[in-house]
Amino acid sequence: MRKLQHLRFGKHGENIAPHKFALLIALATLYEEDPQRRNQFAITEELEREFRRSLSELAPDYQISAATIESPFYFLKNDGFWFLQVRPGLEEEYERIERSDHARFTKRRLTDLVSFGFLSNEFDEFLRNHANRRMFCAEVRRLFRAASVTRQGEWQRQEPSSELEEEVVNHFVDYLNSLQRTSAGNENAIAESQACNPQFGYIHVPHSLSKTILSELTDKNGKHVILTGHAGDGKSTIAVEVYKHLKRIPPSQPLDVQLQPREDISEHAIEHAISIIKDLSERYKSADQELLQEIVGHTNRFLLVTNTGTLLDLFRQHCDLFDLAESDVETRILNAIGNDLGEAELRMGKTVFRVFNLAKMDNLHIARRIFANMCAVDRWVGCADRSCKSTCPVYSNVVLLQNNQEKVLDRIFLAYRRMYEYGTRLTLRQLTEHFAYLITSGLSEADIHEMRQKNITDFGTQYMFFNRFFGDNGRVDDAAAQQMQAIREIARQRFGERPCPTWERRLWLRSRGRQFQLGIEWIDGVFDELRDYGSKSRSENTLAYKPESAREQVRRILYFLYDFSEEEQSYLGQYLNSPTILRWQLWQETNAQLDWSEAASLGERVYHVLQEHFTGIRLPEMYSQRDERRLYVTLNRHRNEVRQSAQVVLAQVDWSTAVKLELCSLEDAIGGTRTDLVLKGRDHLEGTDLRLTLPFLDYVVMRHFGELGEVLQTAYRERLNQFKAQVQKKANSADESIMLVRLKTDHTFRRQHYSVRNERLEVNDAL
Repeated sequence: MRKLQHLRFGKHGENIAPHKFALLIALATLYEEDPQRRNQFAITEELEREFRRSLSELAPDYQISAATIESPFYFLKNDGFWFLQVRPGLEEEYERIERSDHARFTKRRLTDLVSFGFLSNEFDEFLRNHANRRMFCAEVRRLFRAASVTRQGEWQRQEPSSELEEEVVNHFVDYLNSLQRTSAGNENAIAESQACNPQFGYIHVPHSLSKTILSELTDKNGKHVILTGHAGDGKSTIAVEVYKHLKRIPPSQPLDVQLQPREDISEHAIEHAISIIKDLSERYKSADQELLQEIVGHTNRFLLVTNTGTLLDLFRQHCDLFDLAESDVETRILNAIGNDLGEAELRMGKTVFRVFNLAKMDNLHIARRIFANMCAVDRWVGCADRSCKSTCPVYSNVVLLQNNQEKVLDRIFLAYRRMYEYGTRLTLRQLTEHFAYLITSGLSEADIHEMRQKNITDFGTQYMFFNRFFGDNGRVDDAAAQQMQAIREIARQRFGERPCPTWERRLWLRSRGRQFQLGIEWIDGVFDELRDYGSKSRSENTLAYKPESAREQVRRILYFLYDFSEEEQSYLGQYLNSPTILRWQLWQETNAQLDWSEAASLGERVYHVLQEHFTGIRLPEMYSQRDERRLYVTLNRHRNEVRQSAQVVLAQVDWSTAVKLELCSLEDAIGGTRTDLVLKGRDHLEGTDLRLTLPFLDYVVMRHFGELGEVLQTAYRERLNQFKAQVQKKANSADESIMLVRLKTDHTFRRQHYSVRNERLEVNDAL
């Protein structure tokens, strides 16, 4: 009954809309007719009849012919106890309509896309009791009367009391704050708590790996499944998804209790029992022998959720069960977990496991959908009609996000992508925490209420997402936010510190200042004000912003919110310190092609960098444009500061015929595809391939434009050395002669062949 106090209701004109109240009474009436009925309510003639009858009772002057059931049937899900079961295979269409600014859920669409609605277990059990139903209907009627009164045949809205004002606050704000570890109210930062929280269904996105695991567990010839990954990667959430499916619990319905350390499921539709160990580290170690005997004996099909260390300890200590040596067990497990695609088969004697490692999988696609769910209009519909919305910093931020959602999400996830490709992978928990902070800035409903009481209404940009992305308010760091791993990692990227000269002139030269506008009504005035502050001298002590802080905010706003033309998009790469990231992103599109001019341009630059790395010599850009290009692997001292004019050649290849650049795609265990540029060997170098990742391409382009201070990542230098060794092995000539290359003053190489014939030294020059 307490949850009814927070029921969100809409308006019909200036009056309270009775639709949700009528639907609740209609549901209770159906329970009255059949207390043992299933907790499944489709839009049927029976439900509509009870809905219209209840509506007529609540609002006798309401035009019943205009009453439609689809609005309360859909929007009641925002109140935490009503859920919709989308028909299998139609999830994407359902989500498309949810995200759309124009389409809505008509009665036809709901019946086509939704199998039924259902109540939470708590409400379902409550309404199966006759006395409870009477109390329930009485309370619904009381709540409706409390929100409206009848006067002269019309429904008039009462001024809400302070108590009612508190009842209709947006609890989704506090839920988002509970995902952050910046305060004591962070109970939902852990997946186990999320599984029982009705609000979790609003942001939850089903993981595509769940279907793969389910298929493996239920298949007649399937294997045991090991699910591993970093803490916060979503292992427990996937286990809950699998459990719900096996127990036939609707995906959006919260669990009544958290999963037990071990859940045994033996449904009549499943040929064999399935056991879920939700966290192998929580097991009773005294039962290890029995557990492994069950696994080896295949009495049950197992899903083991674990981290690497726990799995290694368990299997090594009982390696005799698999007839394997301890070292062999460790090697097999580490090889399976370390597979770059995130999926591998693990054979332990006669027992076979399918291993999935979430830490090896790209999680940014699912993360983007989670963020979109947080910003969804129906999460914030309760704020849209309230008078306080104009002075609410959270709602102002949400509206800015919603009005520019696709563009903002593109830019946010472009920054995450740059981090990911450079080796900084954030877990889903860390990303979700960051999303929630971007939206609320950690402000609770109580904080916002206190600001209103103190008449603090001019917030400027301090609570805007483009500042909170970096963990500050545009002037000073938010100390609480600095605890977040995402914020710390973003600070290490030093985004925005590399100026873009073209845009710097355009932004700060006053003679042209007002010719440039963002085109976003609310932010344009703030943007111009910040540009004014950024153009002034720091010596002016009366400034609200320090010039450097103002300039930094202007660059942030430009990055996240400006619609760049195709010619202007270099700003994005410059801001992220990644000149090739936009080109890399285009390659991820379906059927992307590498055109001839692009391949030729990149080929020259890659050749240049490889030749420098293989010879240890700095070469001018014109060197790579010679007609005859040979790639030399030489014996050198790996010291660029020392001129090594003559070097012994260990191997050489003709660049134009021995290699080619291609776009190659790989698919991971969850169906995601990534495309990289690959330097593929041909002819005698067949099979000698080098995947050119984003950091290497950035290095190549920056070197081309003279940024000599750029240093190649240590890990990639090792990969280049491996590639060099492969080239040397396959291109090494059987000829007993020795070749030297001499660097001439015009930075071209002169080749000299040395050989011994008939006890005489022969020297041949080759230009």
